Amino acid sequence: MNDFPIPELERLPTRISPCPIIEAILEIRFVTTTSWRLMPGLFYREISDRYAEPEDLPLGKMPEDLRRGDPRLAHQPLTRFDGKPFSIHFGPRVVSLIAAGEYPGWSAVRDEMRWLLDRLQATGIVLEGDRLGMRYVDFFGGNLFPNLVVETKCAHQPVEAEMNLTTVFKKGGFHARLILNNSVLVENGGETKAGSVFDLDLFLPASKFELFEDGLEKFEEAHRLNKEVFFGLLKPEFLDKLNPEYA
Repeated sequence: MNDFPIPELERLPTRISPCPIIEAILEIRFVTTTSWRLMPGLFYREISDRYAEPEDLPLGKMPEDLRRGDPRLAHQPLTRFDGKPFSIHFGPRVVSLIAAGEYPGWSAVRDEMRWLLDRLQATGIVLEGDRLGMRYVDFFGGNLFPNLVVETKCAHQPVEAEMNLTTVFKKGGFHARLILNNSVLVENGGETKAGSVFDLDLFLPASKFELFEDGLEKFEEAHRLNKEVFFGLLKPEFLDKLNPEYA
């Protein structure tokens, strides 16, 4: 079921310039019976040829009994492994591949996820996948709303004030949350910039995928859906200004 009307384009660009992506996150939540105390070492043994030793994230410094007492923290990462151009965030029930800053392109992200899935399977710590997610955050200078096919009106008049619009919908078998905000500050390239974000978070529940059988294929589907939503919501005349390239 598609409950959010998004125009379907006959063809999708392979890239636009300059690239607006400031963060891409591919997340896997999983079920395990392995103790957390063992997991970082087992995981690092498999990825040490590409990533540095683990560093605690702020939540990783919280006492374990306090973390376990808060169900909201069950799928939060506790440690990170830095590499180039990616980092990996890792927790008792979650692992995320993150590209922040200069986006390396989908081919590089897909190839790194393929490698990560192989390494994750080799650890033997994952019993099954619990949730598969993808989140892309795009940044634009200025107010993005006039350049979208989404209309925001009050008493039939366009609204041009500061806005934060969030909608949740289903499309292509995925659950999605879209956030559009025209008044944000982001750190990008060592400087603070004001503008708008197009933040799309997609996920599949456990019943819709088998992590080590079709996980990579599902990430491919998520990436295409991300592009369909993103480009479908841009006005054609605005897209033309973004120097679109097609295969």
